[in-house]
Amino acid sequence: MYRFWVAWLVVVLTLAGCGGRDPASTDDAGTPIATSDDGPLSVAAAVARIAAEGDRLAGTPVDLVAYVNPARAGAGAAAPPAGCPVALEGLALLTDRPFPREFTVAGVTLPNEAPPDMPSLKLVVPYELGIIDIPPYARLRGRLADPAYAACADAGRLFVLDAVVATLPGAPVPPVPAPPATTAWPEWFDAALGIGVRYPASWQVETLRNQGAILEARFGPPGAAPAVRLSVLAGQTEAGADRLPPPVLQGERRLAAMLGPARARLVDVPGVPGADGNTREVRLVVNYDGNTVVLATRFKDGSALDPALLTVYSAMAASARFTKPVEVSDPLDPTLLARAELGPGPFITEAMAHQRAVVVSGLQGVSVLGAELVPERAARLAVPGACREFPGQPEGVWLVTVEGVLPSGHQARQLVYLDAGTGERLCQTTAPTSAP
Repeated sequence: MYRFWVAWLVVVLTLAGCGGRDPASTDDAGTPIATSDDGPLSVAAAVARIAAEGDRLAGTPVDLVAYVNPARAGAGAAAPPAGCPVALEGLALLTDRPFPREFTVAGVTLPNEAPPDMPSLKLVVPYELGIIDIPPYARLRGRLADPAYAACADAGRLFVLDAVVATLPGAPVPPVPAPPATTAWPEWFDAALGIGVRYPASWQVETLRNQGAILEARFGPPGAAPAVRLSVLAGQTEAGADRLPPPVLQGERRLAAMLGPARARLVDVPGVPGADGNTREVRLVVNYDGNTVVLATRFKDGSALDPALLTVYSAMAASARFTKPVEVSDPLDPTLLARAELGPGPFITEAMAHQRAVVVSGLQGVSVLGAELVPERAARLAVPGACREFPGQPEGVWLVTVEGVLPSGHQARQLVYLDAGTGERLCQTTAPTSAP
């Protein structure tokens, strides 16, 4: 069961006369309920009626049988558009068959949009319905072409719920294939570059050199187009916050991920749209030994999504290995462009850094154990896995170790990062044993 909470819905808001009606009043008022000859409408039939009848449906209760595909994780946080009483991105999707709104690749969750060939509606749950459980497959009663939502960009696709009439048995969303064990897979390995990756035993691999890259390895089933490509490009890729990303990093999304042991940047590149989905490419990009390594796959999203291919790609990504250290490998890692030396200052004094750390630490009964003025790069690398991505490029950073009591009452030893020029707190984390 998917629970639609009020806190989520009121992004969705309370507009007087927002389209919701007392479910019991619908039948009591004697208003006919729109159905097909055989009963409630399917989503496809409802979409067809909207196209044929439009505003004539306004105010008419409609019974709909649909799969309720929940909103994507994190959707709905934005404010509603002007004139529209609902945040459109935070709505569940109604379809005639189960449809995954998201998929995961290399540990990163990406959105899956309904393609043009799939009739769909967006479900609006009015605030006045309160907390309500909506099953994954149900007969729903509600309204199409509700005048209260006429100013919304997707007004013709909104179904405003009045009541859940019945829970229905439906087909489950097909399960995502379990990650395969890669230990028995053969490994492609290039000794000169020190890069290896495992691939399915039934696949073939072709290695090309100097084809616009130092090396390109193509993996895929026999007789089929390559499903996965590994490319090694000459030179390291760097992209600062204020720069246009280089071509290998250009896409709709650039998210932190992993390629084997290396911190990578996953680039999501939408491609050519089709009736059943978009041709899409996902790239994992890392810097290694002065070069750029890219592991990429192309696939269809939408209703043509193939979770099995993405599972294999994710397993291949996890199996990647490098024979040399890969500490600073993410091309968007701020350490790449960090200052390696202290700037000219002026900097706040150590005594002032002590005072600032005590104030901003959030601890009670604070004592300062030590402080060190370091360049930006050293500060970003001071604690593995923490405080690496603080904003800006300060000319110097005070690392101040403090000890005190957390609001929870527990004793804590913390490392406070201060911009040495302004005294502003940049970050704070648990102090390592080697902290000053």
